[in-house]
Amino acid sequence: FCSPAGSGIDDRDPLKEFYVSTRLGVAIGEAMLNGDASTSGRIENLIANQSLVAAEKENRCRLCDPSGIATAYYDIMDKISTNLIANSKAKPKTIYAISGHASLPIPPPKKSKREEVIAVAVINAREPDRERHWLMVKRPSKGLLAGQWEFPSVCVWNSANDSNQKNNKGKKKDSKPSTVDVPIIDPNIRSEALDSFLSKALPSVELDERAQLTDAPVIHVFSHVCHTMWVESGELKANGEQLKKKRWKIDNGQEIGWMTESDMTSVGITSGVRKVLAATQQPTKSSS
Repeated sequence: FCSPAGSGIDDRDPLKEFYVSTRLGVAIGEAMLNGDASTSGRIENLIANQSLVAAEKENRCRLCDPSGIATAYYDIMDKISTNLIANSKAKPKTIYAISGHASLPIPPPKKSKREEVIAVAVINAREPDRERHWLMVKRPSKGLLAGQWEFPSVCVWNSANDSNQKNNKGKKKDSKPSTVDVPIIDPNIRSEALDSFLSKALPSVELDERAQLTDAPVIHVFSHVCHTMWVESGELKANGEQLKKKRWKIDNGQEIGWMTESDMTSVGITSGVRKVLAATQQPTKSSS
């Protein structure tokens, strides 16, 4: 997995045929393209088991953190989605291979990941006998996952702004990254934060009662930040006129729209969105 620099697909590279990274990228890309849910499900299960095993091993590879496999998998998926949009004329298989190679090896963790608690709203609408539509927002053109679409969300806690975490930074510890205590934010606070955003996104529209998924948050790890996502789901009894308006902008200029699952595939969505969507479609305990 510890691939050298380069694209991984250069014909002049004598190791080209031996890279696991490019083959892994192609395999993940083709599973994404074909909507292969069974393969994705098996990978998710393997990742969950790997995280438990890695935490117990003392002699694991120092280039990888305990969630290294999960980090690489989701990083490859996100790179593929971003690169397909940015390089629409390139062959998809080429993009898959380069994305896989660029994601490995995983750099060693130099400091604790920033932790964020996110409230996420999964709002769907469907006319009778029509395909379900999901409310999506477009991320800013710069920064993490620039220009990608995701479910409406609000950050309700950030370790970078937490005074307790800042005070702990001044205490000298060993060379290992320190752990960050992620609080459980009051469900009412999470709901109020989402209400504030949704009132701007869907003015003059009444949603059916939202349900909070209470089993557990959805955890999504990036290279430098970990999102703990508490999900609320809701349904809008839509009429044809409401769903005709595919895209619009709110006061801050953020673009919003209704998308079917096939629309999501065509514009490219993040692996975090896929995890959240899957969580709402599984039998789970909920509270209103």
